[in-house]
Amino acid sequence: MPQITTLMGEARTKGQVIALDSRKPEQVISDKQYLKILQLTDLLSRHLILEDILKVFSIEIGSLVSYSGYRYVSELHDKRVKFGKLNRHSLHYHLTIDEMDLGELTIYRKEPFSTNEVCQFEELLCSLVYPLKNSLMYLVAVNSAYKDPLTNISNRAAMDKLLPREVRLAKRHDQRLAMMILDLDGFKKINDIYGHVAGDRLLKKVASVVMSCLRDTDMLFRYGGDEFVAALPLTDIQGAIDVADRILACTKDIDMDDVDNFSDIGLSIGLSMLHAGDDFNRFFKRVDKALYKAKSMGKHRVVVA
Repeated sequence: MPQITTLMGEARTKGQVIALDSRKPEQVISDKQYLKILQLTDLLSRHLILEDILKVFSIEIGSLVSYSGYRYVSELHDKRVKFGKLNRHSLHYHLTIDEMDLGELTIYRKEPFSTNEVCQFEELLCSLVYPLKNSLMYLVAVNSAYKDPLTNISNRAAMDKLLPREVRLAKRHDQRLAMMILDLDGFKKINDIYGHVAGDRLLKKVASVVMSCLRDTDMLFRYGGDEFVAALPLTDIQGAIDVADRILACTKDIDMDDVDNFSDIGLSIGLSMLHAGDDFNRFFKRVDKALYKAKSMGKHRVVVA
């Protein structure tokens, strides 16, 4: 059964819990209210995207319980949704079902909530729980499909979905976009001599190092075994070169205590900017050619095309 834990009671003012009036013990959900809950549950169940579910729920409850804004937070699923104005008074709930943490929902308004309004809201809140659970499970499934399990960065499927869209957006808004393909030099030697466990550890460290050199708005994907692709929106060529140089420098600082001659490992990087006549495929092929040129010229260098 769904559980709705009221963390802050019926109303919160300056951190204090205030009961505005007493709830009658004989108060129960009427047939009309129960039908409303079923109808709302059915309506919410037609959606899988979390933001869509919260939007529909907020519209439906707005005619019964007035509010100025709401905030939803799920630390477990790294989701935060905020709408409207967060005012002085609030109703704050921690939602769980079958021991699954569904996050916390808070609604706000300037005036205190009456007990009757609290009852109405809590009854309607039951309709949110199962659709919210389905949405979060869908989110987990989608994230798993687009994550590389070894490095925990986006995988090739995510790249195939996101990068063509990023190229189209950059062209539509006449914005700069840099792309680089990164390939580990000598990676096969690590696998052959020290085994795949050492190779996997190296890949995870490289992914972590590259991520640390990028901005939050940049994107990194594991493209193949030891190849990575990075997209840098709103970046000019000098900014992209600076990032690539920083990645090369940081890669040399990677420590692999159980791997001898680790200094032989390098990172080749092909880099290019989006051109006016490019589509995604043309752009990607040009960056890929720059990568092969970097590898043919020697280890641990950047070639710009």
